[in-house]
Amino acid sequence: MVTTGLALSLTGALPSVSFADDRQEPTEDRAPAAFHDQDVDWEECEDFFLTGLDCATVEVPLDYDAPEGERIHVGVSRRPAQVDEEERQGVLFTNPGGPGATGRLTADEIGSTPLGEVYDVIGMDPRGLGASTWLDCEVDPPLLDTHPTDEELEQHFDNQREYAKACDEADGDLRPHFTTANTARDMDVVRAVLGEEQIDYLGASYGTYLGAVYGTLFPERLDRAVLDSAVDPDGVWRENFLSQSQAATDNVERYTDWLAERDDEFGFGATREEVLRSFEQTSELLREEPREAESGMIYDEDYFRSLVSISADDQGSWDESALLFKALAEETPLPEAPEPPGEPDIPMPPEDPEEAEEQLGRLEGPPHLVWSLLCEAEWPTDPDRYRADVRELRDAHAFGQAASQAGPPVCLFSENQPTEPTVDLTREWETPALVIAGEFDSRTPYQGAADMADRLDSPLVSVVDNGGHVYYGASLTDDEGDQMYPCVADAVEAYLIDGQDPQDIDCHDRPRPGEDTPWSRSSSARR
Repeated sequence: MVTTGLALSLTGALPSVSFADDRQEPTEDRAPAAFHDQDVDWEECEDFFLTGLDCATVEVPLDYDAPEGERIHVGVSRRPAQVDEEERQGVLFTNPGGPGATGRLTADEIGSTPLGEVYDVIGMDPRGLGASTWLDCEVDPPLLDTHPTDEELEQHFDNQREYAKACDEADGDLRPHFTTANTARDMDVVRAVLGEEQIDYLGASYGTYLGAVYGTLFPERLDRAVLDSAVDPDGVWRENFLSQSQAATDNVERYTDWLAERDDEFGFGATREEVLRSFEQTSELLREEPREAESGMIYDEDYFRSLVSISADDQGSWDESALLFKALAEETPLPEAPEPPGEPDIPMPPEDPEEAEEQLGRLEGPPHLVWSLLCEAEWPTDPDRYRADVRELRDAHAFGQAASQAGPPVCLFSENQPTEPTVDLTREWETPALVIAGEFDSRTPYQGAADMADRLDSPLVSVVDNGGHVYYGASLTDDEGDQMYPCVADAVEAYLIDGQDPQDIDCHDRPRPGEDTPWSRSSSARR
């Protein structure tokens, strides 16, 4: 899942923390007709970054158990279908992941694919950020380095406690109601406001969980669902994060094996062990003297260790990242780091970049929703458990964000957190979902996505020999404008546009540099 620099943390004596053990059964609609029948004005979006989209604000209950009480709002965008009404296939709701990422931009990203020809593509900012009612702790969330020292880890305990206190004081009365289940209920209010009996859905990363929750709560309202880079339904949320460490190391190992086979070209060593030793030497070099690129990017030890893992994920640009690492190791002029695939190209206005940055900040909102969503799940309450996990992963996984992902959540120090149990995912809706998983995806590891497919009794698209994350979108094109994952695109569009029944398939997209077809393990080894 997209972690947005997530640093889970821990510390000292704990306040009284209540975690629900029971799982929530599917519920009927809790929103009164007044919410479904509200008048909504669609107007052209004002933000430069949403040019070409329609925007609206929809009111929803803060607490669906007390819908007559306080109201909040969610911001919604729409990219209308390009075909005549008789050819239009309804609405396609989208979510880009996070947890806690803004959704309105995604209507343009997905709407710019062939799906946007036949669907009204809907993007909704989840309650808590963007154009929706904000959660704002008024201080930045603390971050933990990828390989913290014991002293830094203990300091992070204190930082998390202070952050929790600030959040409780700023919006503690709101926070318990900002959950995945309530975001799904907000989606259904928007569906009703749009006058649609059913929706189709495309969600990525955390958005796959949101889509499955929506289908579980409103099975008669969901038709088709694409779950791209699905999370583990039984790992919400701690196990999902812990599983990332081994997945990242698996990627680093296949990358270093590839480099070892090309020692004559790159000079890191002729074995995996020699390449890893060279990377460790570069880490030590950057610890003593960080390097600055012409772009202003600073390469220090912490960033280098993360960058090795990030680069290992994308086997399509291993040659480009290897040249960067070679320059860092040999202290020669630095080339630019390759851009990770799939990042939407957000257009910038030609004038006033400071105003553009400020506008984009308002568009996205503060990054505080993530902790409310993570706190909806059960977490260990013993701080020593987190200390031990951080130290173990720090020592076992030299590259990647393993240790920073193993710390405790802010929930342990907050007095205000969700109390509603998480949703026990089931598929009662008729049409199987289409689940997509990368064989070496380090953010939503493969086995978890396979478990999601099994849980929903749905087929799985396996992207073979691939460590990418999120495989469908307008931004997923190469330098020539061709689809980076054409097999995945064909499967998604055949399912959503043509109505074909989804099937288990292997997609051999995005080969390694210099190879026409990627190496792959057998299907039985994967699933």
